[in-house]
Amino acid sequence: MEVDDNKERNLDKLQERLDQLMSRVNAAKIAYLNKTPFDDKTELSYEDLKHITQQFIQASYEFQKQKYGSVKVKISVAKLLRR
Repeated sequence: MEVDDNKERNLDKLQERLDQLMSRVNAAKIAYLNKTPFDDKTELSYEDLKHITQQFIQASYEFQKQKYGSVKVKISVAKLLRR
């Protein structure tokens, strides 16, 4: 049971990270569209936004690998930015 508990705790941490990164992506999209400051940048470039989005995608893939053993849903930067 300890292995299952450890896996469940790890999945919970990964899910929490995904939630945080999704919030960050949404905030970055708003800052990019409104040309307002974000983090230490006075204005986000598309490349900055793309980098933030790629962090979320990587975390999503890590979560899927841990939970399902493989990546079940592929996400692209373009699709994520359209949401």
